Amino acid sequence: MHLNSFRFDASRVREFIEFGRALYLDDARWIPPFRRTVARQLSPDYPFYNRPGNDHCHFLAYEGTQVLGRVSAMVNAAIRDEDGTAVGLIGFFECIEDPIVATVLLDAARDWLRDQHGLRRLWGPMNFDIWHSYRFMTQGFDQAPFYGEPDNKAYYPPYFEHYGFARRRTWHSFEVVGRDALEAMIAASKPQHDDLVSHGYRFVSADNWDPSDETRLLHDLISRSFAGFLGFTPIALEEFATLFRRLKGAVALPMSFVLHDPSGRPVGFAITYYELAAAVRAMHGRDSPLGKAKFLVRRRQTHRLNFFAAGMVRDEQDRGRGFSKAGLFHVVDQALRHGYEDIIFALMASDNRVQGLFRGAGLEPQREYVLYEFNS
Repeated sequence: MHLNSFRFDASRVREFIEFGRALYLDDARWIPPFRRTVARQLSPDYPFYNRPGNDHCHFLAYEGTQVLGRVSAMVNAAIRDEDGTAVGLIGFFECIEDPIVATVLLDAARDWLRDQHGLRRLWGPMNFDIWHSYRFMTQGFDQAPFYGEPDNKAYYPPYFEHYGFARRRTWHSFEVVGRDALEAMIAASKPQHDDLVSHGYRFVSADNWDPSDETRLLHDLISRSFAGFLGFTPIALEEFATLFRRLKGAVALPMSFVLHDPSGRPVGFAITYYELAAAVRAMHGRDSPLGKAKFLVRRRQTHRLNFFAAGMVRDEQDRGRGFSKAGLFHVVDQALRHGYEDIIFALMASDNRVQGLFRGAGLEPQREYVLYEFNS
């Protein structure tokens, strides 16, 4: 076995991308990423590579000419741990089911981050930052996937743990099916919702957002709501617009909102998507006219919703008015009014207090995800 390292070598980039695709071809859960998107992420004009202090090195493991695995070592100069320590990133990790290959790849990434940048605290998996793909799924491989969910081989987490990575943070997803279960889950949240409304707060659904301002508004609310989140880094409005544009057409408008306080100031948000797994899988990684036509056909057939993200600006959180419960009530109530009875509540941190509503209703998460940390 031998390794090749590179940054922007076109032939190596093709091998890097194609190995990832070949590894998952027979995986029934796999949702093929868009080829053009991945290729752009590995090209020198991608915003990450042009920020001061950022660096990276990609690695491919071979047996002869056959690729066995890949990994990227990344330095995002803006990422610091909660104690201020600079952190190296392990991203784009894929390998065959062989712990030796995994060890060789992780050795290469670790050594490069340590020797080239003096970084001894590593997080993974994380591609660039938390705005992109990160975390491993650790439980839930028997569940139907949803679009945007971490997708990895079940043997990756044990490989990381055997190498010496420890869990840094855990997330869960709950899927709740059936009107009775959904109504029972939100029954205790109605008073918080009604209290907010009685005090002059307004839930403005996405179908009433100003199209000329919605991207800027969401960028501002998300940036302020998640500013204290582990690994959060600011992102330029233009880059955010590019990321949001890909999913804008899938926003479930009545089930997404911006919350305005009594003075009219936007203070919170929730984004719910029509579940896209089947629609995106039908495109086979190609955003061609035919692929888009297949997407639209499948998109119209979806009966699942994905409650993907919600947040509130810090000063409003500190008021303790029960926004989380009220926002959850509003989304579920609107979903039921529009005939949706299958909702995925995606990627909630294990310490998110909203999880208590689910567990209080006798619901347990079906999926778990982990961000790992290595210290040397």
